[in-house]
Amino acid sequence: MYFIQGGFIIVHILRCRDLGFNDDFIVIDADPKKAKEKMIEHVKDKHKDEFEELSDFHKDEIISKVDYLLNRGCGCGVLKL
Repeated sequence: MYFIQGGFIIVHILRCRDLGFNDDFIVIDADPKKAKEKMIEHVKDKHKDEFEELSDFHKDEIISKVDYLLNRGCGCGVLKL
């Protein structure tokens, strides 16, 4: 768990499997921009052949899904604070 003095910080978690790839890779980072960069780098490196076969539309959909996953809440209400 990530702590800072006086409370918690929000940690962003992305799973490669959530993007449709059959992979157990997970990114955990407090900075959403770094989490996105790490996941996109992973997809373009480890799933290069699959990713390159996709249309531009579907590539954009995967990038959009990363943004969505980073900005959605888990339902606990913490992102609304």
